[in-house]
Amino acid sequence: MKYTLNSISNIITGHVFRSKIEYSPQGDVNLLNMDAISTTGLVYLCKDDCKKVIAKDMKNNEIIKPNDILFKAKGLTNNAVVVGSIPENTTVTSSCHIIRINDNRYLPEYICTWLNSIAAKKYFSMNSGQITGTTIANVSKATLEALKVPLIPHKQQKLIVEIEECTKQIKELHLIIAEKRSILSQAIIKQELQKY
Repeated sequence: MKYTLNSISNIITGHVFRSKIEYSPQGDVNLLNMDAISTTGLVYLCKDDCKKVIAKDMKNNEIIKPNDILFKAKGLTNNAVVVGSIPENTTVTSSCHIIRINDNRYLPEYICTWLNSIAAKKYFSMNSGQITGTTIANVSKATLEALKVPLIPHKQQKLIVEIEECTKQIKELHLIIAEKRSILSQAIIKQELQKY
């Protein structure tokens, strides 16, 4: 059986800044930099990933909570990540949706994996008006709400999540290895050239 995302969660669009974003040490809200989310889908949040901003018209539901799913709705890649821990009073811009699961039959990590699946990507591509090379994908809240998610037992949900986490870590390690190989190659070339 499948349920729409709208029926099992609350979907909140990130904060809409009506004017230029004002960064200030005296800001009342932390703004999460989405660059903190790696291309492999792993989240490494540090102090520098959240900057203080002034957002006087912030709504309570726009504040990110642990176990929320952040879905990057605009851009060439529409990725989702589950937030583990995050500084208090943190939000994202309207280029992201905050998905808060309210049905305990679903694990947030499983929903996140489904959002990143090939089936969901195909659905987003068909419903976002994306034409390769001419527009940037924009997955609307309505498109996200209508996405159907299969309901499977928790045990299988956990297994799928574990497999996905291993895949993400392997991808991350491949990126690190490629970077180290490049550094090593450049060092060897430099050393050889210094001989002449």
